[in-house]
Amino acid sequence: MLRFAASATVLAMTSSAAVAADLPTPPPAPVLSTTPIVYNWPGLYVGAHGGWGFGHDLLQDRFVVGGQVGYNWQFNQFLLGVEGDGSFVDWGGVEAVGTARLRGGWAIDRFLLYATGGGGEFWITNNFSAGVEYLHYDEDEIPRPT
Repeated sequence: MLRFAASATVLAMTSSAAVAADLPTPPPAPVLSTTPIVYNWPGLYVGAHGGWGFGHDLLQDRFVVGGQVGYNWQFNQFLLGVEGDGSFVDWGGVEAVGTARLRGGWAIDRFLLYATGGGGEFWITNNFSAGVEYLHYDEDEIPRPT
């Protein structure tokens, strides 16, 4: 009886090993990263803008549309940048205005709070952001056609 039990045990162990050798190798488990995705703000950017211009005295309230281009440098969460923009307007003979300025800000993942007359931006997708900004044009400094 002891020989039968030993033979059955050896047979069971060898047969299970032979069956397991014929099975396909399972795919490796996916690697999951625990590192959060951090959005980077540095580099060249171009964009378009639109809004409403509120006039005073000779300048009339009208729609403003244009574009901007800039470059940002990021140091940890701090950001420095330069930006220029141009806008088409219809303000009582004034047809276009533009600015060039520096900007500095604080990046908090997808959100960038910066100072250049106020404002902020938010990453909507990896390549598209939207923001709010306030620009003031001094009426006395805008050249008028003669």
